Amino acid sequence: MIDNLKIGASLAKQSPWALLLTGLIFLMLFLNQAMNINNVIYAVLLGQLTSVTLLAYWHGKGGIFFIMAVLAPLVLIIVTELPTFIALAWVINGFFFGMALLLFFYHMYVSKLSK
Repeated sequence: MIDNLKIGASLAKQSPWALLLTGLIFLMLFLNQAMNINNVIYAVLLGQLTSVTLLAYWHGKGGIFFIMAVLAPLVLIIVTELPTFIALAWVINGFFFGMALLLFFYHMYVSKLSK
C-alpha cells in the first residue's frame, strides 16, 4: 500500500512537466489542424476521470478502480469522432493533459496539507 501511495505522489510531482509538454504539443497540433472542441473536452474529462480512479486505486479503494482507469482510454476512442490521424493526436494529448491537470491539483492539495 505504501508503495502505491509513493507511485501516486511521484507521478503527481511530475505533473507540471506533463502540463508543459502537453501544452507544447497542443500548440504544434493547433498549427497543423483546427481542433474539434468536443473531442478535446471528452478527452480532458476522461483523462481526469482516469486520474481519479487511479488515485482511488493507489489509496487502496479496490482493484475495480484500476480496471476502470484502464478502460477509460478505450471508451474515449469509442465516443469521439476521429476522421484523421491529427484528430486522434488531439484526443490522446487531451487525455494526458486531463490526467496531468488533475494530478497537478492533487499534488498542490497534498503539498498544502503537509505544511
